[in-house]
Amino acid sequence: MDNTNLQRHLDEHGIDAEILPMSGRVRSVAEASQELGLPPDRFIKTVVFIDSEEKPILAIVKGTDRASSKRVGRALSIPPPTLATPEDAVRLTGYEVGGTPPVSIPDAKTLIDPNVMAMEEVVGGGGTDHHLLRIRPASILENTDGTVTRIRK
Repeated sequence: MDNTNLQRHLDEHGIDAEILPMSGRVRSVAEASQELGLPPDRFIKTVVFIDSEEKPILAIVKGTDRASSKRVGRALSIPPPTLATPEDAVRLTGYEVGGTPPVSIPDAKTLIDPNVMAMEEVVGGGGTDHHLLRIRPASILENTDGTVTRIRK
């Protein structure tokens, strides 16, 4: 997989963001934090859930937080959704787990935790497990038509 679709999406929508190449596979917030010289609380993760109609739900939380399926369900007034398997995540988003960006996923409902919105700039999945994306939370909200609600455990 590559991040060509992500870069195209950023360009087409005029999103002020930057895809950052990493020296190797990004396996953890701690590794990414060390390589970029940023504190761990500046990172986000995009957790993919699946609703009862097999549609993707993106739960965007700080990299040090965990997303709650119960809170996601309550926010959308649905039963708690299922966490996507790595195979389902690729099928529904076009991106592998670990590289899932917070933008560029059509037809996904997007929920953003307020802790993410409290930051000026964040770093998250960049389309592959060898890239990260530097972006402002306000750009994520605007581009995804997301909802800000508490979804962390």
